[in-house]
Amino acid sequence: MEFIFPAAFYKDEENDNYIVAFDDVKIFCQGKTIEEAFYVARKYLKDFCKLSLKMFGEVQEKPRTFVESLSIHRDEIVLLIDAEVKNVTKKDAIEFE
Repeated sequence: MEFIFPAAFYKDEENDNYIVAFDDVKIFCQGKTIEEAFYVARKYLKDFCKLSLKMFGEVQEKPRTFVESLSIHRDEIVLLIDAEVKNVTKKDAIEFE
């Protein structure tokens, strides 16, 4: 399964890095460069989707469109981030005792 979510990239001048925000799934991460931030964001999104599939059998959050995200984040860089998750089902969930 492949998931694609828009993410806003903010330049953090004070700490000299980039912060990434996925508004639709409330994930935030960062990287020293925009490339590193993109890579970290992609991993976080994949882990989020994998866990959602294991726990709920689906990713319940639906992404905004790219155009909607652009209209919200006019001063930031908006990119589409993809996450491919293979062969994960709800039955694979970890049992908590």
